[in-house]
Order: sequence, then C-alpha cells, then structure tokens
Amino acid sequence: MRRFVIVGRTAIASGRFLPKDLPGTSGRLDVLLRCIRAALLVSHGVRRDTQVYLVLLGGEEAPRTVRIDGATAKFLRPDERSLATLIAKSLGAPERGAAGFDEVRPGVAIARGGLECVLEDIGGSSRYVLEEGAADLREVPLNAESCTFFVGDHLGLDSAALEGLAGASRVGVGPVSLHAEDAIVTVINELDRRDAAGRRSVATGNGPPGSE
Repeated sequence: MRRFVIVGRTAIASGRFLPKDLPGTSGRLDVLLRCIRAALLVSHGVRRDTQVYLVLLGGEEAPRTVRIDGATAKFLRPDERSLATLIAKSLGAPERGAAGFDEVRPGVAIARGGLECVLEDIGGSSRYVLEEGAADLREVPLNAESCTFFVGDHLGLDSAALEGLAGASRVGVGPVSLHAEDAIVTVINELDRRDAAGRRSVATGNGPPGSE
C-alpha cells in the first residue's frame, strides 16, 4: 500500500466553500485537490493500491482529516470542481461519532483530528517526509510495499507537524522546488519504476534490485 498525506495548514475543514472560487473560499483546498488527482488518478483509471489523506487545519471545525482509498472510492474525476464537490459532500455528511476514521461515502472516510489520526491509522508503514535539500529519492532505499509520504501544502509543513514526524526519513525529489502535486507525481514515478524493475528481476531469476 502506498499512502500520501497532504497537510493543509489553511484548508477549510468543512464543506462550506464555493467550488467556483476554491482559492478564495476554501483556504487553498485546491492545492490538496490537485494532490488527490496526482496520487490516485491515472489515464482511464484509479490506483487501487493507494490511499490519500488530507489533513485540514483551517476554519472553526479543524482539525479534520479526509481519507480516500483508491481500492473502493467511486466517481473520482480529474477536474478540481468534481473533486471539490466530493470533498464538500463528504465533510458535510452526518457523523456517527465513531472513533478514528468513519466511512461516509464509498472509499471516503472522515476523522475528527489531524496528523495524530493519520499516524495511528497507517500503523507500521515506512514514513518519509518530502523535504527540499534532503537525500535524493532516487538514491535511497524505499519500502515500496508499505510506504507513507508526508507532503506540505503551499506553506509547507509547520514545526508541530515536523516534530510529530521526527522519526520519519527525509527525502527530496530533485534540485528544483516543485508544487506539491508535482512532487507526488515524481515519487510515484520512481515507485512505479522500482516496481517494474523488481518484476523484471524476478522474471529473469535475478531477485529484487538492491534498492528495494
């Protein structure tokens, strides 16, 4: 399972925003929506082995976290307005008071809490923080079978988030600063390449590559 956690420091934690004016009414939730598309959607399909967490820290109802599971989510569309409508309806759905994540739509669950809910939910998954200037993603070992990548929004991760992720490995995606969604695409491309190389090695009897 691959997981991507995007922390929205100002992203509104309720569905009370205007899809026609996301940057102006949602606390820049549009940044996180683009990350959903980058992490989950491929040409004519959805990545079934991937989950996305949106940690929403803006507004009076914060913190809340949305979890989208590619294995079971339905009606995912690549345009921001459709994704905004999905998130708005999910955040506005009746809550049952369940502890942890409560599924409110197929493949979409909500938790009353922030990063701590995510850390509990991912269990022993290997943790990586995307950080400028850190060791190059292409040159470090990765646990591609169970990995979680933490990404900041347009403001980056704050000190509280970084403190909570003190034990996670720091990795970078190259010498140029990228938008969050582009950084996610770069990570996924590297994981896809390693997966493909691993399958070729197994097929030829050479075993998995050493970087795995």
